[in-house]
Amino acid sequence: MSTFFRTLLAVFISGSTLAQTVCLTQAEHKVTVKKLEKEYIAVDKVIDPTFGTAPIATGPRLPDEWTPGEKKRFELYTQVEKDVNQFFKKAGLLQDTTCYLIVHLYANPDGSLNKVYHEFSTNLSPKAPDSLALKRFKERMDPVLCQWFSSYRFPVTGDKPYRYSSGMAVGKLPSRRKLRRGPGILTTLEQAEKTTRPDTVKHLVFNTLELTEVPEVIYRFPNLEVLDLSINGIRTIPERVFTMPKLRQLDASYNPLGSDGLHVVRNKHLKILNIQSTGLTAVPKAITKNRRLESLWLGFNNFSGGLNTAPLRRIRRLKDLNLYHARLNELPASISRLKRLEVLDLYYNNLRTLPESACRMRRLQQLALSNNKLNELPRQLGRLRKLQELYAHHNFLASLPASSEKLNYLRTLDIGHNAFVTVPQQVLTLPNLEEFDISHNRLTELPVQMSQLHTLKKLFIRGNPVSEQKTVSANLLKQLEGNKTEVFY
Repeated sequence: MSTFFRTLLAVFISGSTLAQTVCLTQAEHKVTVKKLEKEYIAVDKVIDPTFGTAPIATGPRLPDEWTPGEKKRFELYTQVEKDVNQFFKKAGLLQDTTCYLIVHLYANPDGSLNKVYHEFSTNLSPKAPDSLALKRFKERMDPVLCQWFSSYRFPVTGDKPYRYSSGMAVGKLPSRRKLRRGPGILTTLEQAEKTTRPDTVKHLVFNTLELTEVPEVIYRFPNLEVLDLSINGIRTIPERVFTMPKLRQLDASYNPLGSDGLHVVRNKHLKILNIQSTGLTAVPKAITKNRRLESLWLGFNNFSGGLNTAPLRRIRRLKDLNLYHARLNELPASISRLKRLEVLDLYYNNLRTLPESACRMRRLQQLALSNNKLNELPRQLGRLRKLQELYAHHNFLASLPASSEKLNYLRTLDIGHNAFVTVPQQVLTLPNLEEFDISHNRLTELPVQMSQLHTLKKLFIRGNPVSEQKTVSANLLKQLEGNKTEVFY
C-alpha cells in the first residue's frame, strides 16, 4: 500500500474496527436498486414519521414556516454533506476545484453502513479536472472513500434498515456567482418569494445555489423568458417547466441530469437550451418536443460512443449546435441533414477527419474545428458558400483544400498552431477576409501577394521563423500599413 493510502487510512480509520461495508459498482447498483429500495425504508420516514402522509405544502416558504420534520431533514442532509466535505478537506484533495458527488447509502438501524454506491458526476469549476484526470482521480479515491464510509456512522438510528440518497458539491465551491443585474432580473430565492410584481420579472438567475430540485417559486412568473439553473445538483427538470408560456431560454448545464432527467412537454416557445455537462451519452429524444428550438448546447458530455443525429433532425429550426469537448471520435455523415444549421462548434474533440457530406450544410456561417487531430479539411469545403468564420487552430494541417478559394464571404480564418510552411495560395484570393491568424506554424517568409488583401484588418504571424527572425519585408509591411492592416508578430 502506498504512503498516500496509508496516511489517509490512518487519519480516517484511527485503528477502529471496520464494518463490513460493501461498495457497489455502477452495474451492481443498477441491477439491485429496486430490491434495495424495498429492503431499506427512506431515512426521511425514520426522522419524520409524517413524511409522505401529511399534505404537501405548496409554494415557497421561509425556514421559519417549515414543519419540525422538514427542519430535521434539512439538518440531516446538511450534516452529511458537511461530514463528507470534511473528509475531503482532511485528505487534502479538491482544494482548488469542485466535483459533484452522488451517494446512495444503505444503513443498518444503528447507523453503520451496510452497502454504499457513490459516483463522481458533474465538474462544477473552471479548474475542475478534465475527463481523463477525473478518471484517474476516481481510481485513486474510490477505495479510500469506500474505507471512509466503512468507518462512518450515519447520524440517525431507528428500528429498521434505511436508505439515504443525495447529491452534493465537494471540494471548493465557487466563491462568487457571476450574475446579471438589471430590471426584471432576480438572482435569489428570497427575492423571488418576496417580489410583489412577479409580472415584471423576465429573468431568474438561480445558478450556484446548491439546489437539488427545480424550485416551485419559478412558477410565480407568467412572463418569465430566461431561466438559469446551472451549476446545481438538480437531477430532474420536470415537464411543468416547459409549460411556462413565454420561456425562451433554459440553462440547465452542470447538473447531474443524466439521460433520463429531462422531461419535456411539447412546446413552441423554447428557443435556447443549454444542457452541457449533464452526464449525457446520447442526444435525449425529449428535446424533439421543443418544436422551435434554435440553439442547443450539448458540450462537456460523453459522446465517445457515437453521435445519433436522428433527434437533432427532428428539430426543424435548429441553427446553433454546440458539441464543445464532447469526446467525439468522429462526426457522422448524417450531420449534413441539419440543413438549417448556421453555427457548428466542435472544439476540443478527437476528430481526425470530417465527412465530405458536412459541406452540404449550405447555411453554415461559423465552423469551429480547433483542438482536434485533423490532418486535412474536406475537399469540398468551398461548397460552404455562406461561411464567414472558420476556426481550425491546434490541429495537424499543412494545407487547405483547393475549393476553399470559393469561400467568398469568409471574414475570419484561424489556422494557427498547425504545420503550414507557406501561406496557402487560396487565402490570397479571398475577397472579404478581415482577420487571418497563421501564428505558430513554420513560415519562413510572407508572400508579397499579402498586400492584395485590401480588406484585411488583422494579421497574426507570431511564433513563426519569419517573425522570430524579423525577416518580414519592410516594403510588404509598409504596404500592409497602407491598407490599415495591423500585423502582430
